[in-house]
Amino acid sequence: MEQVLSVLYGVSGCAATVLYVPQILRYHRDHSARQSISLLTWSGWIMVTLVTVLYAFFVVKSPLFASVAACNAIAQLIVLGYGLAARQRQWLGSSGQ
Repeated sequence: MEQVLSVLYGVSGCAATVLYVPQILRYHRDHSARQSISLLTWSGWIMVTLVTVLYAFFVVKSPLFASVAACNAIAQLIVLGYGLAARQRQWLGSSGQ
C-alpha cells in the first residue's frame, strides 16, 4: 500500500505541474489577465511548497518527493512572475502621469 501511495503521489505531483501549463499560457498570451493574479496568495503557496521541498529532502530524505514539489514551486514562481510583471507595468505607467 505504501508503494502504491508513493507512486500515486509522484504521478499526482507531476500532473499538478502539468496542469499549471494552460494557466501559464493564458497569462503569457493575455496581459490583462495578469492583473488578476493575487501576489499574496501565490507567494503564500510558494512558501508552503518550499517548506514541502525542504521537508521532503531533509526529513523524508526523498529526492523524488523533493523534485516533484520543486517542479510545482517553479510553476508557481512563473505565475507569480507574471503577476509581478503586470504590477510593475501598472506602477511604472501610473508614475509617469
